[in-house]
Order: sequence, then C-alpha cells, then structure tokens
Amino acid sequence: MNASVRLSVSSLRAHKRRFAGTFLAVVLGVAFLAGTLVMGDTLRASFDTMFGNAAGGTDAVVRSADAITTPGESQGVRQPVGTDLVRTIERVPGVAAAAPSIQGAGQLVGANGEPIGGQGPPTLAGNWITDPELNPYRLAEGHAPQKSGEVVVNRGTAEKGGLAIGDTTTLRTPDPVRVTVVGLATFGGEDGMAQVTYTGMTRADAEKYLTARPGKAASIQVRAGPGVGQQELVDRLTPVLPKGVEAITGQESAAENTDMISSQFLTLFTTFLLVFSGIALLVATFSIHNTFAIVVAQRTRENALLRALGASRRQVTAGTLAEAAVVAVTASAAGLAGGIGIAAGLQALFPAIGFPFPDGALVISALSLLLPLAVGVVVCLGSALLPAARAGRTAPLAALRETAVDTSGASRARALTGTALLALALAVTLVGVLLTPSVWLAGLGAVLTLASFVVLGPVASATAVRILGAPLSRLRGVTGVLARRNALRSPKRTAATAGALMIGVAVVSLFTVFGASLKATMDQTVSRSFAGDVAVSAPSFGAGGSGLSPRLAGAVQELPEVDTAVGLGRGVAEVDGEGRALTVTDPVALDRTFDLAPSTARSATSAPTASRSPRARRTSRG
Repeated sequence: MNASVRLSVSSLRAHKRRFAGTFLAVVLGVAFLAGTLVMGDTLRASFDTMFGNAAGGTDAVVRSADAITTPGESQGVRQPVGTDLVRTIERVPGVAAAAPSIQGAGQLVGANGEPIGGQGPPTLAGNWITDPELNPYRLAEGHAPQKSGEVVVNRGTAEKGGLAIGDTTTLRTPDPVRVTVVGLATFGGEDGMAQVTYTGMTRADAEKYLTARPGKAASIQVRAGPGVGQQELVDRLTPVLPKGVEAITGQESAAENTDMISSQFLTLFTTFLLVFSGIALLVATFSIHNTFAIVVAQRTRENALLRALGASRRQVTAGTLAEAAVVAVTASAAGLAGGIGIAAGLQALFPAIGFPFPDGALVISALSLLLPLAVGVVVCLGSALLPAARAGRTAPLAALRETAVDTSGASRARALTGTALLALALAVTLVGVLLTPSVWLAGLGAVLTLASFVVLGPVASATAVRILGAPLSRLRGVTGVLARRNALRSPKRTAATAGALMIGVAVVSLFTVFGASLKATMDQTVSRSFAGDVAVSAPSFGAGGSGLSPRLAGAVQELPEVDTAVGLGRGVAEVDGEGRALTVTDPVALDRTFDLAPSTARSATSAPTASRSPRARRTSRG
C-alpha cells in the first residue's frame, strides 16, 4: 500500500462520522435489494415444494388443450372435459386410477356471518376426490363428505372463519347452499394455499352447483401403476384422447401452478420491493457524491500538500477511491446481512398479519449474494469517481490559497444545456401523454425531466440561495451571512445536497398524483358508464369472490321500489384469435335498461353501443 492510500485509510479511520450518512445510504439500498431477492427465491422454492407435495400422487392431468387467455392473465380459461373420459382412461395400460376434478367458485360464510376470503385470492370449491393419492388435499380431521350437504374445508379457512367440525354454514356457489363441515384438510402439508380457500363437496353436489350441466369436469387426475413413469403415461394416454383434449405430466401441472403464483403475486411483490430498493440506491448516489465532494473540498490543502511533496494525480485519485472502496465494501456487506434479516423478518411478519406463506428455510442463492454486493460497490465507487478525479486535479499551489470559490456550477453553458434538456423533456412528455399516448415516451420524458433538473440544479441553487438567504443576515446575523456565503461557494455541492431531498419529494409526488389520478379516472368512467341508481355487487377484489346468484336480478326486480333490474355476468371468448373479456347479460332485459340502437357515428355493420336511457333504474352485477 503506497503512502497516499495509507494516508486515506488513516483519514477514514480518524473521521468515521463523516461517512456515517454514506454508509447508511449504501446499507439501506443494498438491504432492500438483497431482501427482495432472498424473499423472492424463498417464496418460489416454498411454493414449488408445496405444489410438488400436493401433486405427488398425480402422474398425469387430462384437460382441454385450448386455453383462452385475456390480457393480464397468464394461465387462461379452459373448456371442461367430459367425465365419461374416466372410463376410457382407466382402460389404458399402466393406469392405476383416474378421477374427475370439478372446480368452481365457492365462498364460505364464517361463524360471524361474514364471507371468508375473496379479497384477491380465489375462493375455490370442488368435488372431494376419494383416492387419497390423486387428491391434492389431505384429510387432517373428521371424515370425507359422504352425503349431500357435507363438505371438507381447508384448516386455514376454518380457523379464519371460526368454523369447526359439525358447524352448519352457507356456501355461496354463487347460489347459497347450506352445508355442514365434516372434515378439515391440508394442502401440500400446509393449512391452506396462502389466502386461497377451499371447500370439498360430494361429486353429485359439485356437478349440481359448480357446473353448467352434469358430466363435465375441469380436468381428470390420473395415477400410474407401478413401474410406469409420468412421461410414459402421457405418451400412452395421448392416442386415446379426443381432439382438443391433452395430457400433461403431474410435474408440468405443478410447475404451471407455481408459475401462476409467480406471475400474479410474486412478480408484483418483488417488483414493488425492487422499486423501493432502486429509489434508495438513487438517493444513495446523490448522498455519496455529495459526501465525497465535501470531503475533497475540505481536504484541498492536504491534497495540495501531497502534490507539492511529489504525489501524482493518479496517487491522489487512488487515495480518494480507496476511501470509497472501504466504505463500499463494508457498507455493502452490512447491507447484505441486513437484507437477509429483512427477508427473515418478512417471512415471520406476513403470517402474523394474515398472509400465511408456505413454511420453508430461507433460500440464499449466489445471485442474491453477489448482485447486491456488486451493486453497492459499483454505486459507491461510481458516485465517488468525479470527486476523486477532482481531488487528483488539485494544484500544489492550492495549499497557499486562503479560499476557493467554485463558479463552474452556475456557468452559462450549464444553464443553456439544462434548459435545452428541459425543453426536450417537456416535448417528449407531452407527446407521450397527449399526442401519441405511450407509457415508454412518458417514462422517457420523466427521466429526461429529472436529468434536466440535475443539470440545472447548480444554476437554480445559486439563485435560490441569494433570494432565500437574503433575510438570514438580519435574522441570524453573522451566522446567517456565513451560511449564505458558504452555500454560494459551491453551487454544485449545494445542488447535490438538495438532490436527495428532490428525489424523495418526487417519489412521494409520483405515488400521490398517480393514486389521485387513478381514482379520479375510475370515478369519471363509472359515472359515465353506469346509468342506474343502485349497483348490487359482491364485496370482493378481482376474481377472488364467488359473485352473485343469477337469480338475484329477478328477486330485485320483484321489489316494489324497483322499475328495472338486469344482471351482468362476466365471461371470456376468443375473437379473431385473441382472448377477450365479455360482459354476459340478458339482451331483452338490457334493452329495457339501455338504448341499444346503433350509434350514428358508426357503420350499420358495426356492433351496437349502449347509451344512457331515462328508463334505466337498477343494475345488478353478478
């Protein structure tokens, strides 16, 4: 280690407090990043294990080959298959057992009269498969449903709803059905699949309440005989299956379930945390740069003396970068440990607040260790690079100067460059928002706007200090005058100090404005499209609840206060090769609520549009 580096390390050791803010900024950014990666890997591994255990006895799944996928969905909706295929499958050599799996929406009502679940994760109901190896649920208490009205529920749902074996409650399918809990079950060794609720019925009840007509099932679970592998079983099943029906291995089915969870929840969860880690690292960049800029300015005489004694520019620059490297490595290592602690804390916290995740040890991969460590070191060294280069350019005669004023930050070139960048940012943003709506253009405009503010920061800071600091000489006397002059000495340093606060305020403004805009847009859309006086809907978020009974609209129509009521359902269809979400309703009843005459602005062959009618009174949504 040469003399300049030893001097830098000694200075770092003697001025620990100077780098406390930099150390903390790196620790927070790296901790968020490491915690996100570790938590994501842990959840994926836990769900892999849970689905693998649940489907351990299923060697093949027979289902419809075509899936209609609408925008925003990953798995899509498949047509049911005929349960009569079970007899055909059982005759295939190598098949030990086969059972239909009937699935639908079914939301249990808890002991307090409130529905259980439905705020996002689905509420499932289906037939209880009597073959214990084909059934992904394992009976933990009680017995399987043997007659109509008996059900088995997963243990987590029962605990959440205050239900016990022998209790009678209501199952919304969406028609209300009175059921008696006769058993409690687990899924893959867990009390439930996260927030998903499950109710197992007899096959007759499942066909009656969950299917449009008997003889249909979502899929058929198949178990292989001794010595027959999963792929071999699939190869034997494929030739006997009708057109439009396929067979996949049990492992592929489990992987699809894990991918569904990953695409819908884990991706959103990890993206949310990654955004915060990115913001923390961005703020850390400003903080680190500002800290080292101040350090270099304070050590001007020291660096000039080193130059006078024979130190080269490279040696002075290397000494400053050595300080940054020490801070980067130690802070990144501390942040890595903190990130693992954050992941462990989240793993323990979520079950405590009602979001149970599958049990499992923390999964710490090489990527989760090396990536945050590398990012922390690169961010810290990159932020200190310019101050280090400035330190290397220190002239030996600077040791004899009393003071130095940095006016480069308020130069005309910087002002013109920043103004031009701001104009370009505004133009790109307006094009992306008004002329050609594009998320990418709007995002590029936002990034350019931030960059223009960074470039204009020193120019604006000098003007702001002169204006805002003018009263300080009268309010604070000599202290105020010195503070104002010190801020004017280096506009770049003043702007860098305010940069971190600017980023924080920008992030808060982003989420606040986005939330308010989204709410206003939804309110405006609903007010324009809804022509009724009252909307009746299920208290659920997304597709998690069971919906409303199709007969509810008729019951509402019979009320003396109601003039017209029409039910609206949801469905999917494939149109021109693309999945489309549809609204399903009774056209005759809808005609009494909306004016379905073709719009004059459209051609006669185009689809009719619904406009408001003064006759509209009540709309029931199901």
